[in-house]
Amino acid sequence: MRVFACSLILLAFECTRTTQSYPDDAPSSACDSMMPSNGASSIPCQSNYVIEANKYQYSSNDNTQITVRGETSFNRFKSVLLVAKDSSDTNILGHWSSTDTSVSIVSCNDTLTNGITLTSSDYKSQIQATWHSPSTAAQGNIVIKATIVQSYGTFYVNCFNITLTPQNNPGPMDSLTNPLDRLVRDVAATSKVANTSVPSMNTTSSALTLNWAYAKGTTTVAILTNNLLRSQWVAIGLSLDSRMGNDHVFVCQRLSDDTILLQRFINPDGHAATTIVTAGSNLGGIFQVNSVSFNNGIIYCEFSLSNFTATTSRRRKRSVTLLSQSTQYQIIVAIGPLAGPNSLVQHSWTTVLSQTMQLDQSGTISLATIGGSANLLRAHGIIMLFTWMLLVSTGIIIARYFKQSWPTHKLCGKAIWFAIHRFVMICSALMTAMGFLLILIYKNGEWTSRSLSHEFAHSIIGIIVCIAAAIQPAMALFRCESDDRHRFIFNYAHALLGTIALILATTAIMLSTFFISFNSVLNNYYGVVVAWLLSVFFIVITFECIELFSRKNWPPFKANNQTVSVQMGVINDSNEALPIDEQSPGTNILKERLKYILLALHILIAFGLSIALAAGIGEVA
Repeated sequence: MRVFACSLILLAFECTRTTQSYPDDAPSSACDSMMPSNGASSIPCQSNYVIEANKYQYSSNDNTQITVRGETSFNRFKSVLLVAKDSSDTNILGHWSSTDTSVSIVSCNDTLTNGITLTSSDYKSQIQATWHSPSTAAQGNIVIKATIVQSYGTFYVNCFNITLTPQNNPGPMDSLTNPLDRLVRDVAATSKVANTSVPSMNTTSSALTLNWAYAKGTTTVAILTNNLLRSQWVAIGLSLDSRMGNDHVFVCQRLSDDTILLQRFINPDGHAATTIVTAGSNLGGIFQVNSVSFNNGIIYCEFSLSNFTATTSRRRKRSVTLLSQSTQYQIIVAIGPLAGPNSLVQHSWTTVLSQTMQLDQSGTISLATIGGSANLLRAHGIIMLFTWMLLVSTGIIIARYFKQSWPTHKLCGKAIWFAIHRFVMICSALMTAMGFLLILIYKNGEWTSRSLSHEFAHSIIGIIVCIAAAIQPAMALFRCESDDRHRFIFNYAHALLGTIALILATTAIMLSTFFISFNSVLNNYYGVVVAWLLSVFFIVITFECIELFSRKNWPPFKANNQTVSVQMGVINDSNEALPIDEQSPGTNILKERLKYILLALHILIAFGLSIALAAGIGEVA
């Protein structure tokens, strides 16, 4: 009876929870804020769902079919709210209808049929509805805004919006010859739209397209890229040579909330910070932003340059040469992270194009890849974390706690512990060198900017770790004989350097989870590193306790001893002679079994957590 009563209470609670989404008439606050009434906060945008239209231009008294669906068959949702707003996000426009039985027409702000929600909380993979535009003349862009409820407490706000533009509204780039540029212009959204979907629009095979056109004294330039992460910028620099400095720079920025900003800068002193160009700077041409958008993962930045007549004295000393329409410029493309709006951190990748650009002509340049190969960056991270979290830590544990194990067995003529330790550490040194080479190629040999504090600290610590990884095998190769009176110096130095290298490598891995250039992708993974550290601490303490209890002849370790005869002069570390008091009198079965269990536990935990971190690195683009 008690179980039945508890079940009824839980059922009532669940029913109450499911009715806290959108009722048949969505409240005005929900239509304005697009937030459900359950008091929870929306989660960061992900590409789990798609909102699409049968067309992306509208006219008065027009009908547009809107579809909301999962990105895959596994991406289902419980509820949705759809409204159409003007570009100011103030007024709700038009009305809705639907033949979909799961769709309910709702009233927002005391206006009938101007919103869409669902009739039940059952999981759905797709819904369709028709938006009817106002009868008045089409004016301005219309944003179809969607809030998608994946489950109770898990919903997305302002992540899946699309923009409809009025018909017969030509933009400034009609003279461009690149059809993809014109298509992006036609569906250009407001500058705060994330993860939208544009049907029949295939993402360009080029990572970046630069298009410019000249007409009647005005040069219109469009930058199109599908390879820009949040909190990143891409810049086009017009240079008189192939080096940075004395350049005019046009920067397209994607902020952390997917807002797109377009600004003009100058770079007067090479690698010094760029300076924003104000309206009165008169550095050649008047800069005007025409359009910025973010649609379907594609960033579009368009600007014009006009009125190139100088109005100030030629004797005035300038920080950069005046921009001219009749000069051929070398094109420098750069990408870097953002510390905030217009706060550019030093570029992480740059290249000089072989083509030139002259502003009184027209042309198009496409780059197949920008930003370097992310695969090199991912490979560097994965190799390093497996090397130091799994291999190096295991090699140290074996050298520390298994010298007395397997006293009568050899591997390649050496004590088993020594053969395993040597093999693991040589592999670790080689993999560390490989990881260093990969990041060196990825960075084109350039040093990380000091303005990126975590990245810079990571690079310094990483260099020290790589040096230590190279010194360790060299030190072991030239060590003195085991019976030499100075051998203890090598023993302590070798152990100390290895331990310090492991601590520094762990610090470098921890720092990588806070990289600005990773756009917080790994911020949630620092706990994995902490979990690994705690597991290593627990396992090492347990090993030390076992060794202590064994030396103190704790009763459980007195039983089940297996006495093994060890020949005098044969040792347990690489067949070198040891004093008699360092030889093992026998093997304690319980002690050895506990050590094997701990070693296996460490390997499993380190491998599993390394896999988890590798999955996070795989998300870095």
